[in-house]
Amino acid sequence: MRTIPADTTSLPPLATDAERARARLKRIAPMTPDAALGVPDDAPPRRRRPPGLARGFRLGWKGWLLIEGAAVALVLGLVIAWPPVRDCRAQDERTGFYAGDTVGKCIRRGIDARIDWADQRLKMAIRGSGR
Repeated sequence: MRTIPADTTSLPPLATDAERARARLKRIAPMTPDAALGVPDDAPPRRRRPPGLARGFRLGWKGWLLIEGAAVALVLGLVIAWPPVRDCRAQDERTGFYAGDTVGKCIRRGIDARIDWADQRLKMAIRGSGR
């Protein structure tokens, strides 16, 4: 059992939490300059790349988010637009169009119809109707 001396001026000052943590870490694993960098002592030296060689194509998460968003928009656009384009071109080759109607108008009408259909289906799913 340890006794506390009556004279508190002879006691060492109390260490802060950070100082106690550093002291504990030094007891566990002494820090060397290489260990501070995360390089083991027996690791081979790192080689430098020649100045002309680039490290590669690197993007942050925002750049990849933009690329993935563009890819999704492209696929969604193709899914919505391709069937009306195919059908209107087939109709133009088979029978043609009435006066004043063109392939472009037919395609726009078909895309509008598909977007309206998808909008109605989405609204039905949100409302829970049609089950």
